[in-house]
Amino acid sequence: MAQHSYMFRVRSLLTAVLGLWYCAHAVVPDIDPVSYLKPQVNAPTYTVAELWANHKHLPNWEEVRRAAGDTWDELPQAYNASFKNPCWYNKSGQVKCLPYFQILGVSKCGTTDLYHRLSKHPQMFESLNKGPHWWDECSWPLRGACTAPPKGDFDGYVSLYARAAAAFAGGEPQGITGEASSNTYTAANKVYLRGPAWDRADLQVSMPDLMWESSPWLRNIIIFRDPVDRYYSAFYYYRWWKKDEPTPGPQEFHDTVVSEIKEWTDCVAAHGQPHCVRHYHPQQLVKGMYAEFLSDWLRVWPKEQLLILRNEDYKVAQREHMEVVFNFLGLRALSEPEWAKVMTMPARNKNSDKYAPMWAETRKILDDFYAPFNARLAKMMADDRYLWPKKPATPAATAA
Repeated sequence: MAQHSYMFRVRSLLTAVLGLWYCAHAVVPDIDPVSYLKPQVNAPTYTVAELWANHKHLPNWEEVRRAAGDTWDELPQAYNASFKNPCWYNKSGQVKCLPYFQILGVSKCGTTDLYHRLSKHPQMFESLNKGPHWWDECSWPLRGACTAPPKGDFDGYVSLYARAAAAFAGGEPQGITGEASSNTYTAANKVYLRGPAWDRADLQVSMPDLMWESSPWLRNIIIFRDPVDRYYSAFYYYRWWKKDEPTPGPQEFHDTVVSEIKEWTDCVAAHGQPHCVRHYHPQQLVKGMYAEFLSDWLRVWPKEQLLILRNEDYKVAQREHMEVVFNFLGLRALSEPEWAKVMTMPARNKNSDKYAPMWAETRKILDDFYAPFNARLAKMMADDRYLWPKKPATPAATAA
């Protein structure tokens, strides 16, 4: 046992030394953490009421209707132009609202922190559930309350915005609400759609299709993170049901990496890559393949309605990123005291620092695995920052 402990300490020390050497000798350009934001400083040029009145259905509209049958009869013919947010008065005279924006994902990339900083803006009113995952996980046909009680239906989903609706009707007509169901982005390719969708061979509807038909005004925010770090964070986060077990260390993480990469390669050899992506096999490994889902969103949604951020840049230039987010949502400029509330909020849902670092050899395995997916994403984004070169971003001037 003593010898095992000694060898573990030696290996950990070597890992740290190798990691420092790698960082010191990797030749990569400095990354300006805000330059990529400038082309995305894009305030909305439409109102919800106008956009809905001129909405054009997709060619597969009838199939979309069948995929979420509880939704369409509940939607209003017109949205009330008195509100910036998508709201209407029902037959009982109650104000009902849907989200103006959604943080689509990606899980373990900083969505919770971004949402709660955004909620510090005086014109943003939170959902009763930050991430209900209604569009992806709450089944149609209905199978219980899910995250939208009492029945898990569209009316229950609308009820999640009741508090915001009351604020809008009570004197905040320029207010907005939104949610951050962080698995929505990676549910794009018929993975989840009102319940598990990967084995529904008849389904010719994607998540971007469904959300476009129900909420074409949405301002969608996506935040990516180095997929290696995202995978490491997810490994520990999704062990919440194993609280009675000892916290795993670098060896267990390494073994999981080797095992899941083998699962992936075996799956691809047997069924092809699209099948394995759609079946989330293995789930957390697949969720870091960001490029595999981006084309599904761009096929349906205008680029002007997608704001794409990188977690590493967000962390080192937080105010600049929040300025762009507020602008993207058409929110008013903040005073310095209001900015203080946004910027002094403690980081939310940050857990990775609590655990032992992965071994350098484990990181290299993951770096090599994700390299082709990152290369495709960098090409799609026309930006090499999405290759995740191993050097931290450096502070730079504001983007807005």
